[in-house]
Amino acid sequence: MDLLLLLLIAAVFILPSFFMMRTQRRRQAELQSMQAALNAGDRVVTVAGIHGTIVGARDTELDIEIAPGTVVVMDRIAVLRPQGGAASAAGYDSTYDASSQTPGLQRPENTQHPAEPEPRDFPEHPENRPTDGGHPENR
Repeated sequence: MDLLLLLLIAAVFILPSFFMMRTQRRRQAELQSMQAALNAGDRVVTVAGIHGTIVGARDTELDIEIAPGTVVVMDRIAVLRPQGGAASAAGYDSTYDASSQTPGLQRPENTQHPAEPEPRDFPEHPENRPTDGGHPENR
């Protein structure tokens, strides 16, 4: 009876681990085959979340254009998925066109700040505490 109980407990802990390893190996093999099949012209998303188009491919590296005229070199293993793969299934729009966006960071017209900060109406705020030191309950 003790041996049967021991085998049952072992099966409860070992079988799920075994099935998870098999699933993980299958996903890893799919990812490696996708990365090996990448060619120039493919739109991809990297593990850093960078979207771009492959403009050149070598054995272990890819040249990825992330904006018009901006090409970065990345390892093949840095590519997470083709653009539009999981994003389309999740309902995200993958039709972003970098050429239609205004380059540069948009800044507000008025960047002047007031000389004095506005008075705070929060008595519990640290800036509004008495400057004689100590906690108010200890005075």
